[in-house]
Amino acid sequence: MKLPVFPLFLLTLSLSIFADTAPLQEKNEPFIAEEFCYLADHFNEIGKREKAIELYKKALSHQPNNPHAQAKLGAIYYDQNSTDQAIECYRNALSLQHNEAHIYYNLGLCYMKRSEWKDAAEAFKQAVELEPQHQQAHLHLGLVQEKLSQFDIAISAYEKAAELNPDSFEAHHHLGNALRHVERLEEAVEPYRNASRIQPNNIHVLMDLANALNMLNYNEESLELYKKIVEISPNAISALYNFGFTLKKIDRLEEAMKVYEQVLTKKPDYAPVHFSLSSIYLALGNFEKGWPEYEWRWKTYNEQPKKYNRPLWNGEDLHGKTLLIYAEQGLGDTLQFIRYIKELKKQYPTAQFIFETQKPLTQLLKLQPYIDTVIARNEQAPSCDYHIPLMTLPCVLKTDLHTIPADIPYIIPDSNRVTYWKEQLPKDTNFKIGICWQGNARYSTQALRRAVASKSIDLELFKPLAEIAGVSLYVLQRIDGMEQIEQCSFKDKLILFGPEFDTAYGSFMDSAAIIPQLDLIISVDTGVCHLAGALGIPTWVPLPKPADWRWLRNRDDSPWYPSIRLFRQEKIGDWQPVMTRITQAVTECMQNASTKQLSSTEYFGSKPTCEQEQYFDQLIKKIE
Repeated sequence: MKLPVFPLFLLTLSLSIFADTAPLQEKNEPFIAEEFCYLADHFNEIGKREKAIELYKKALSHQPNNPHAQAKLGAIYYDQNSTDQAIECYRNALSLQHNEAHIYYNLGLCYMKRSEWKDAAEAFKQAVELEPQHQQAHLHLGLVQEKLSQFDIAISAYEKAAELNPDSFEAHHHLGNALRHVERLEEAVEPYRNASRIQPNNIHVLMDLANALNMLNYNEESLELYKKIVEISPNAISALYNFGFTLKKIDRLEEAMKVYEQVLTKKPDYAPVHFSLSSIYLALGNFEKGWPEYEWRWKTYNEQPKKYNRPLWNGEDLHGKTLLIYAEQGLGDTLQFIRYIKELKKQYPTAQFIFETQKPLTQLLKLQPYIDTVIARNEQAPSCDYHIPLMTLPCVLKTDLHTIPADIPYIIPDSNRVTYWKEQLPKDTNFKIGICWQGNARYSTQALRRAVASKSIDLELFKPLAEIAGVSLYVLQRIDGMEQIEQCSFKDKLILFGPEFDTAYGSFMDSAAIIPQLDLIISVDTGVCHLAGALGIPTWVPLPKPADWRWLRNRDDSPWYPSIRLFRQEKIGDWQPVMTRITQAVTECMQNASTKQLSSTEYFGSKPTCEQEQYFDQLIKKIE
């Protein structure tokens, strides 16, 4: 091993230090400490960390306030994962030399290692204040501010880091992720593109860019990116799945199924593919394959049916037994599938049916005679013999297109609220249409919020309906979307209900009482739409392209609701033609009914029931 070369006077001095020459120590303590630091730096550089630690400590024994030795010791301890000792050393160094940005930066790294995000943020802030050009300090400030959910500060920090070093992959990538987190997807695309420019074959940033473009409906470009990822990494299952999912999203279902088959050859138990396949099969009316695949939803979301120390019901005889059924998804799903309890009550009249539901629906569902007990989520459930999720019932009962329970109406409104609203509603001889234009915008995930946004319509697009002579528009919208009323150009033509509507007596209690007193409901796919369908009231549903699986494909009626008529988008995101067709249909409905040219089938969109025929006859008399 080649020995290091020292200047002669330093070598002589070093030898005297090791000889513990007392007079020299007494007279030159700082100088001796400096020499120990010099030697320690050398051993540190060649990787002799333990020797370096020994020498830095010797330096500090001669000069405890030596900031260089403290900072260097801190760096070694950090590398050795002795974080507590590193922090102590850095703090000591800063107490002696508090204007050193790099020491604050290193201290911040120590706090990050201990997940002490607030202290780390303060350290990085000090670093960038002292040295505004410290690119890494800005980058790490962004990282810890994200941990603190301070995304605006994080975004600013990443932007500065990217400005200081335009070729920093990390700065651009993290900036894109932070913007995506706060749903500024349009802005996230550019930093993702910059990151992919720097590392063109990095599948992680390619995936993030593809997903952002996908959510913004730049579907063709996202498809190309997913293909590129799979070419780079053939075993990138998630990219192949997303490729199929995007095909499904743009209604290329047959192509999507082929891609999903490729995924399953690589990973047969890949739950997201099975669950996504279920919606394709169900949309195509292949319920035999669709319902079993729908059961993969539990593994897809890393969940499982609730456990009640009782077996899951799988079709066993329920005579004299108690079955606990529980809601698991949105309010609309509950209103659509609650029909199955009515069907079970017919088959097993001596059975007891307990239904655990979302709290907003408890009051309405307690009115339904086929449910013996209704409880809200998180309430103590009574004892039972079996339990089952509501959305699993179609699978167990082997529902197909011809056996969908369609005994409608299966929701009964509160008679007191019906009487009240008959008295409160104005004496309106117009054609009364209830409208609902937006779904729940408060879902917890971006994907669900985007899905709701895709099926929601701008209130302003309902203006042509308001301009039809003899039409009155009643607002059934609640909470989300109500802010649009103030900006819409025909707000004076909207009939609104007071703040206690659907609140004082429970969610949907007033809606269920009012809807039967209206002539037509026009609602996007929300709880209002399903409530109106369950009540058997004529309901027209504008649907996005592609529509949810429950509305099937390429048809304007619904086997789930005989009183529903569907109006589908022809182009993704384009609602104008849909609303134009609906306006024309309302106009024709009124004109034809006045001359008795409209058939009940044309009005309802499917073969009407006897009750609907009677309703239709009454409607014609009214319009006449």
